[in-house]
Amino acid sequence: MDAKLIDLTSKRYCKYSLWLVVAMTLCGFVAMSVNWIEISLLNALAVSAIYSIVINLLYGFFWKKVAKSASGIIARFYLGVSALRLMTAALVVLAFCMLNDGKEVIRNFIIVFFAFYIVMLIFDSVFFARIEKYNNLKTDK
Repeated sequence: MDAKLIDLTSKRYCKYSLWLVVAMTLCGFVAMSVNWIEISLLNALAVSAIYSIVINLLYGFFWKKVAKSASGIIARFYLGVSALRLMTAALVVLAFCMLNDGKEVIRNFIIVFFAFYIVMLIFDSVFFARIEKYNNLKTDK
């Protein structure tokens, strides 16, 4: 994969992931405003959105660096980043649980955060599986 294509892919990943986080956050706001959800999830939406944006921007940046410098270890990179993402998500949930004392608030936060986490995990898997499939098809020819 050449450097120009790697830069373009990284920018596309950041753009798509940002739009996905914005769409999920707006869906949460709509659900709160239409009273589909009885309690306010503003803190849960804010923390989940900020966490997702920061993690995805870092993921895109470091993927670009690894793809340019050491494309042979990209599979290890995917595994390592997934493990790191899981650990940071657990730390965010733990910190939120320690800062809040209401069981209902904590439960709702975990549900919202888990929804963001799962959607972003699926997005990452599909996006980079397509990229790697394209690279494998291109190198086989």
